[in-house]
Amino acid sequence: MCCGIVVTAAFTSCSKDDLSATSVIKDSTWPKTAFDKWLDRHYVQAYNIQLKYRLEDAETDFTYTLAPADVANSVKVAHIVLHTWLEAYDEVAGRHFTRQLAPKLLQFVGSPAMESDNRGMMGQAEGGMKITLFGINQLEINRSFLNNSYFQSMHHEFTHILAQNKNYDTDFQKISEGSYAPADWYAAGKTETDALQKGFISLYAMSEYNEDFAETLAFYLIYTPAEWAQKMTTADAAGTNGSAIIGQKLAMIRSYMQTAWNIDIDQLRTVIHRRMDEVLDGSVDLDDLSL
Repeated sequence: MCCGIVVTAAFTSCSKDDLSATSVIKDSTWPKTAFDKWLDRHYVQAYNIQLKYRLEDAETDFTYTLAPADVANSVKVAHIVLHTWLEAYDEVAGRHFTRQLAPKLLQFVGSPAMESDNRGMMGQAEGGMKITLFGINQLEINRSFLNNSYFQSMHHEFTHILAQNKNYDTDFQKISEGSYAPADWYAAGKTETDALQKGFISLYAMSEYNEDFAETLAFYLIYTPAEWAQKMTTADAAGTNGSAIIGQKLAMIRSYMQTAWNIDIDQLRTVIHRRMDEVLDGSVDLDDLSL
């Protein structure tokens, strides 16, 4: 619902001296800070992406009690997202690809979005156009925090965007046909090990085939080769053939990304991990706001 303010003016006999040169309509914007100017250069001009780090009513989900993002942490996360996510896709697929397909709005929120079961949501996407990253004020500069809190969700949602633009082979649906559990994939007692041994990279992958596709690629990109190998070992630990099923899915995803987008997912993975290493070893100045 859109509300407007109606102003009624009564005109009486006034001289020109009564008029003020100052508008009574106040501009809701604020002077641009060094960070705002940096975002204009590196996000708006480079990718046509708006990054909002101030908590705005129009962009806020009132289902949750949320806190504004700390500016210093927002600067760091903006650098990390740029270097490890956007520029990784640039390096492998070209700036035009990233600029055309990346979500056009990123929002930073200081606190996690707390669910009724006391889980804190750290990432949320809306229709392929907006990604919100929560928990900015709890930022930790380590691989586990960054991948589990932010990049798994971001790669997952970007995979959905790619699949919406170019369809993948419907035979993917048949690999785990009959094993999806849309209504109770999150049921109490179910664990990641259960999912792996049934041929799913995560519990959420069990919800339906589109989520399975996105989860499989996202986790493949953020896991190191050693971490992925460990998951495959777990997938087969009970005499199950979970790793073979996940391998079938990954092969179809690899073919899709190469055929549809000319992206080698192994090259992309290597670039992502190299860039993450550069963040973690201090090679990237996360506080630099020079233009």
